[in-house]
Amino acid sequence: MPGKVREIGHLAFAAHGFRSLSGKLNVNARERICGAVSLWSIWGDAAEFIVHPDPEEHHLSFVFVETGTFTSRYADEPWLAFEAGLIVAPHGIARQVRFNESWRVLIAQMPRAALTAFVPQLPNAVSAFPDRRLLDQAMKSFLTEVIDRNESTSAIERYAIEQLVMEMGGAVLLDRLGTGGVHGSPRAVLRDRALAVIAQQGADLSLTPSRVAHDVSSSLRHLQSIFAEAGTTVAGEIRRQRARLARSLLTDSRYDVLTVEQVAQRSGFGNAMSLRRALHDVYRASPRTLRSGRGQ
Repeated sequence: MPGKVREIGHLAFAAHGFRSLSGKLNVNARERICGAVSLWSIWGDAAEFIVHPDPEEHHLSFVFVETGTFTSRYADEPWLAFEAGLIVAPHGIARQVRFNESWRVLIAQMPRAALTAFVPQLPNAVSAFPDRRLLDQAMKSFLTEVIDRNESTSAIERYAIEQLVMEMGGAVLLDRLGTGGVHGSPRAVLRDRALAVIAQQGADLSLTPSRVAHDVSSSLRHLQSIFAEAGTTVAGEIRRQRARLARSLLTDSRYDVLTVEQVAQRSGFGNAMSLRRALHDVYRASPRTLRSGRGQ
């Protein structure tokens, strides 16, 4: 049934290479699919398995370790111990994972292209964060609520969940990887404030780098130097935010009545040509392909 959570038993995991470390294999999961976002809650007893990536799938996974500690390694490298609260893992990396005790993880998998609007460069290696920040905890709590409910979801609910999870994932990446400096440092805080202005006012046609600098009480030169440390520019982040807004409009059937020119105006672009160029640079897609490929 569309929108229904799916129960996955330990036999399915046995078929995918899970091996018990304490006798009989006991691994189970609940899965919910919302558009391009896949959500899982997986738990079990001590077990070992290999993550088999698919290089053709361009996804990023957010893994919240709720209980249990684990060790992991590449190929024949030494085992490394983790006590991570959050792991951000790209596809294309094969790892052997071992849980030596009962464990439970929450996983949100989403397209990399949907996250490029938030940070200039997505991680190409596994990143582990032992601390749990506010945005991490908020995302984990939302995933728990969505996955643990047994009720079927409507098309509107699935669309809303998809958008919210991608927004949360993007915000976590921005918080973790997008500052280009020490979390809480004056330069990082100033950049975060500027990104918040861009997120709030990106649809305003009159928003410029100079106005962003004015709104955060900084000189444009100083603000540009901070953004340059993270490999981006103020103008580039404004353009990226507008592309994200345009994508949201183009993939939402409620806005099919809008022309591409009207979408460009609503998302802060001056004209359809600027919109098309930005969508190509950020998502490698055109307005038509985003609308026709909705839900894929």
